[in-house]
Amino acid sequence: MTTESPTTASRAWSPILALPEFVELRRRRRAVTTALGLIAIAMFAGFLVGFAYFPEFLGDNTAFGIPLSLWVVFSQFAGTWVLVYAYFRLSRTFIQPAADAAVLAIAQRDQELAS
Repeated sequence: MTTESPTTASRAWSPILALPEFVELRRRRRAVTTALGLIAIAMFAGFLVGFAYFPEFLGDNTAFGIPLSLWVVFSQFAGTWVLVYAYFRLSRTFIQPAADAAVLAIAQRDQELAS
């Protein structure tokens, strides 16, 4: 078993990281995770602001007989599952085509190097 040094391994990956298909894959993944991450942060910040600065409003008012505070807590639970669904959906429809193209480009590159 041979062990490659970190510099040898990074030299082997450098051409792959420069492939346009791989660059596009990284761009798409970064766009999805950044957008959904910012939405999650905004949801949590809204939750914190609501309970920190408006506890009386959330506790005293109701909607359909349920205090607003419980609606806010439920929105965090439901919102998390909506974000999970969005991530899985975008992974399948937006990221996976780029991943397939990157795998194909890497396989073609390896085939060219082998011949």
